Amino acid sequence: MARYLIAATALPGHVLPMLAIAQHLVGLGHEVRVHTASQFRTQAEATGATFTAFEPTIDFDYRQLDERFPERKRLSSAHAQLCFGLKHFFADAMAAQLKGIRNILQGFEADAIVVDTMFCGTFPLLLGAREDRPAIVSIGISALPLSSCDTAFFGTALPPSATPEGRVRNRAMNANLKQAMFGEVQRYFDALLTCAGSPVLPDFFVDAMVKLPDLYLQLTAASFEYPRSDLPASVHFVGPLLAPASRDFTPPDWWHELDDGRSVVLVTQGTLANQNPAQLIGPTLQALAGDKGILVIATTGGPVPAALSANVPANARVLPFLPYDRLLPKVHAVVTNGGYGSVNHALSLGVPLVVAGTTEEKPEIAARVAWSGAGINLANGQPSARQIGDAVRKVLGNSTYRQRAAALREDFACHHALSDIAEALAALQQTTPASAEMA
Repeated sequence: MARYLIAATALPGHVLPMLAIAQHLVGLGHEVRVHTASQFRTQAEATGATFTAFEPTIDFDYRQLDERFPERKRLSSAHAQLCFGLKHFFADAMAAQLKGIRNILQGFEADAIVVDTMFCGTFPLLLGAREDRPAIVSIGISALPLSSCDTAFFGTALPPSATPEGRVRNRAMNANLKQAMFGEVQRYFDALLTCAGSPVLPDFFVDAMVKLPDLYLQLTAASFEYPRSDLPASVHFVGPLLAPASRDFTPPDWWHELDDGRSVVLVTQGTLANQNPAQLIGPTLQALAGDKGILVIATTGGPVPAALSANVPANARVLPFLPYDRLLPKVHAVVTNGGYGSVNHALSLGVPLVVAGTTEEKPEIAARVAWSGAGINLANGQPSARQIGDAVRKVLGNSTYRQRAAALREDFACHHALSDIAEALAALQQTTPASAEMA
């Protein structure tokens, strides 16, 4: 059996997939150590893994980000806020993350270190001598951000193009925007690495996150990602990482209504971006209210706001949570802000989508939904009720969306993410040199 060190950026969307991997590896008999913020200790230890908290300088609650970085909110643009976060949440954490890893490896000789995409503390190890470190594997927890001659710059949400003209566009756009939009961030990463005695990054920092690890395992199927003729051999698609099957589920008393012949529409704003249900949940309820052919299920990810519960249409049900493995098989369309996990889960069951997301990487995920033909991209973070209503009825009324979603479902079914990840780790052990003890 092997030893694996799993290190995760201390945000739920990063930690939870890594904990699912930890639990699976423990179940196979491997020894696993989880390294992230102490607030996730209980969840980590519940997987059967041992736990080591981050160094104190980076061991803080993600819900206190605004208090810890108050200057971020004062920045005038979303792009400026993004660059601030890349520098001061991700890059600044590198030294402390590396220190934590080195300390763990003193007494835990890992066969591999497994990290999420944005965990940058392994950069100095990856830039050093291969014989001085274990294998390093990164898990692609969101849309693949890798630059390519066949794709537009990540973040523009433009469709790919591999035509001669498209490749000219892509090369020019990638070169220009890397410098114009993120040149300062690139220099910041390189300066920190230089100060730590490491070489600078050989690529754009986002590309380095994908290309430097020994393996990069992307949590979707190839059919839901833009094709790249220059994709590195180290990038593998392992399928979506779905939530484990729910247990002890007691259905609500209206559960039978899901099978009464109406089209069931789920609307969700994910697990974090649900403080303001007026962004998506409220307009969806308004758009579909009174439609006798539709039943709307809204999940808020937390307590249902009083203002929302007081105005629930007769053809809607609003509640904090329902297990997706029970609900999604009965759903005909999903309205979402574009979280990668929920989008992949819906597509794994052949459910088409209406996506409305403008923060983080969500526009890129929404663009992939439209490109795949499995749904509609509203390209708006706060669409009107009319826009949502029109899109939902179009998805429900046009069989092409369901057919494309069904095709993706078939591709997704060829993968079993946890098994594929375990097999990739095992294969890597057989093809790479034994790790040296870290000083």
